[in-house]
Amino acid sequence: MEKDNYTKHLIRLGQRIREIRKSKGMTQVDLEVECHINNGDISRIENGQKNIELHTIIKLADALGVELHELFKK
Repeated sequence: MEKDNYTKHLIRLGQRIREIRKSKGMTQVDLEVECHINNGDISRIENGQKNIELHTIIKLADALGVELHELFKK
């Protein structure tokens, strides 16, 4: 049960990152250039397939030009 909840949140975070990125007209490559995270990793993050550290979440928020809490809004 705990794993299912974890996976659900990981997927939701990835979806939110994708949603914000697309709303800003950015590609995954654009985001890679801004935050220096490999676009393959960005793809896995957006698809909920990669666990990420807080440091990475902060880098993504900065690169997307949003406050950290914006990544966790539903």
